[in-house]
This record gives sequence, C-alpha cells and structure tokens, in this order.
Amino acid sequence: MPIYIYKNPKTGEIFEDIRSFKDMDKPYISPDGVKCERIFVTKGLGIVNKNAECFQKDAHWVKKCKPKFIKFRDGHRERYDPNKHF
Repeated sequence: MPIYIYKNPKTGEIFEDIRSFKDMDKPYISPDGVKCERIFVTKGLGIVNKNAECFQKDAHWVKKCKPKFIKFRDGHRERYDPNKHF
C-alpha cells in the first residue's frame, strides 16, 4: 500500500499515512482531532552515481555511523579510516 502525505491546516504539521487506494482522498484525522487534507509532495532523488562507493556518496553519514570496516562494491573490505575514506 502507498504512503500518502497530509498537512494539518492549523499547525502546518505533516503526517504520513499508509492507506489503500480507495481511501486516499479521505481526510486524515490528526491526534488533536483536526481533519488534514492530502497534499502532493514531489521529492527529487537527485543524480545517482551507481559507480561510487557508499562513503563517497554520503561521507558525513558513514562517519556518523563509525564503522570498523568499509566494504567496497567489488567485495573486498578494509579498515575504515575517516581521513582516507571521505
């Protein structure tokens, strides 16, 4: 089932709800009891480089995870060095 996005008209808070297709246009009732209408959000995926390693795509995320080893696309792995793998 797809995920639909609803916006609270009073607070501007965004809610995501998993619903069937037949219920997609029904309003979402937020926890405070307000009816939220469905909105359409287009999320850009950007350019994907399928030849890049994971630490090259998002070095900040990999550094935050603090891995002991990095596995490369060809299968070999080596000890993670934040100065080398950026």
